[in-house]
Amino acid sequence: MIDALYEFLARHGFGDPLHSPITHMPIGLSIGALIFFLTAIVFKQKQLVLTARHASILAFIFVFPTIMLGVMDWIHFYHAALFTPIKIKMALASLSIIVLGAGIILGSEIKLHTMTMTILYAVAFFVMVGLGYFGSGIVYGRGLGIAAPKAATNSKSSKIAGTVGAPSDTVHKTPVPDSGHRR
Repeated sequence: MIDALYEFLARHGFGDPLHSPITHMPIGLSIGALIFFLTAIVFKQKQLVLTARHASILAFIFVFPTIMLGVMDWIHFYHAALFTPIKIKMALASLSIIVLGAGIILGSEIKLHTMTMTILYAVAFFVMVGLGYFGSGIVYGRGLGIAAPKAATNSKSSKIAGTVGAPSDTVHKTPVPDSGHRR
């Protein structure tokens, strides 16, 4: 069923992972929640505490489709291989649900100076940074000290999309710096 969806999308010109575009929602909203909350504390603006809460609620909502699409991409492109960055992303995704959920529950009262909420917003921010770091490392195959596994190059969706295997096959390689020597 998952492969059929990817094949349908590839036939219509979209052969990329589905997870990547939606990741901006929970990441951006978590960053926004932290910034709004810290701004509320610094400038003593209670309405920004409510804005931070709303941003964290939206981040919590968007975590679920983001995880679902991430799992679908993982199954399709990486054949559900449990390599270390995937395990770390699973742990961080679970932690994001817990932290954002706790923030929603504990942040129901509008308060300007609660250390608990500051810590929760900061932890949510760092969890999102970790998810982004390991996610980009998987897709681009850099910064993790391992090579990301590649999907089989004979998959139907790869042939339809005109790519060679997984997203890691279409990696944008960092150019080697020119040493200044011309041949």
